[in-house]
Amino acid sequence: MTKPNSFLKNSFITLVRQFTSIVIGTLLIIIIARMLGPELQGEYALIINFPTILMMFINLGMNISTVYYVSRQEIDPGESFFNNLIIGVVLSLIGVIAGFIAIYFFGDLLFKDIDDHSYVYFILIAIPFMLLNTFFQTIFQGIQDFKVFNTILVVTQITNLLLVLVLIVLFDFGLMGALIAFISGHALTLLFILVFSVKRFNLTRENMRVNIPYLRKSFRYGFKSYMSNLVTFMNYRINIYLLGFFVGNTAVGLYFTALTLGEKLSVFTQSISSVLLPRIASMGTEEERNHLTSIVSRFTLVFMLVFAVVIFFIIDFLAPVLGNQYKETPFFLKILLPGISLLAVEKILSNDIAARGKPEINMYVSIFNVIFSTILNVILIPMYGATGAAVATSISYSLSFIIKAVLFKSVTGEAFTKFLLFKREDLALIKRLLLRQKFFKKLIRS
Repeated sequence: MTKPNSFLKNSFITLVRQFTSIVIGTLLIIIIARMLGPELQGEYALIINFPTILMMFINLGMNISTVYYVSRQEIDPGESFFNNLIIGVVLSLIGVIAGFIAIYFFGDLLFKDIDDHSYVYFILIAIPFMLLNTFFQTIFQGIQDFKVFNTILVVTQITNLLLVLVLIVLFDFGLMGALIAFISGHALTLLFILVFSVKRFNLTRENMRVNIPYLRKSFRYGFKSYMSNLVTFMNYRINIYLLGFFVGNTAVGLYFTALTLGEKLSVFTQSISSVLLPRIASMGTEEERNHLTSIVSRFTLVFMLVFAVVIFFIIDFLAPVLGNQYKETPFFLKILLPGISLLAVEKILSNDIAARGKPEINMYVSIFNVIFSTILNVILIPMYGATGAAVATSISYSLSFIIKAVLFKSVTGEAFTKFLLFKREDLALIKRLLLRQKFFKKLIRS
């Protein structure tokens, strides 16, 4: 087992690689948006979200339980790799079959404005690659090897971007080119993971066996997180399908572009959140856990609010890059910014609660959120279109943060001021870090 690095070092490594992911991902969004136009961009959004939703339904929380048990050293990473491979293949097959059935019987309802459903059948090829990538990537998160964990993210983005440049910009394959690039990006990432994992893990006959006790407890722990993540994801994405159903693909394209740009902004805090889950799970005392999460949530809240204000004022100047067809997209992003900022802190608190062995709390909150969000979207989208979807999303994200903050206080006993308000001691911490030149030299080398 790899000895865990410091929390700050891992967060920095993750931040640098995810910043690279932001840049590449933003370029990808801009190129696809400009080349396809709002209507085809809307079709692209609906199609690529379908395998993502299916993957959320079939993963059964194995990715979260992998992080939890590997970080607690209750299973060897090599043995976890083999078990995740077997389970991933089985679940992928179930996902592809379920996808075919859903398209065949409900395709006209789910994709009523997409004339050629062969695109939707085609995207099902991505499911095994996406699921196995997630299952394997979380092993590196569990052993707190964040160099590899985040390199995997960058590999996916780079391969996708290069293929988009070739297939859409150079050869003008349009929507099909974008879908091929999406699938190929995940496929090449899986190849990278497999090659690296064979070298990284000690894959012997002893650990290449199905560990029934591990799988049993993984499903028990993972199912609670699975339900939480499933309904949370539905809360994030259900308005895309509702928008397509009530308004049309062009509105989906405009809103989806704003939403994905907004999600790229929150990647900074995801870098810290990814490090927090295994770190909290491996800590011994409640006092250590409370102290760490309180500092992280305070810094995250201040950072995201400042960042959101900056984006609010500069997004109009960056809008022409997307093209004249996307004039409304900056307005939608401005509406989303408050919710996205608060959601970043909510994710920090959620990971802390899950790492304490109480993922069911997140599940209950997520169920409430998806019901509330769906009702709000059904009311606002027919009246206000994509603007209504953005308002509903921002409100539901903000409400989720408020509920999670109250529950975190209840679970930990920490006062709101302790984990939400920036303190004088935080400025002193920043000053000490800036003065530690050796610390930053080590981070840069990492």
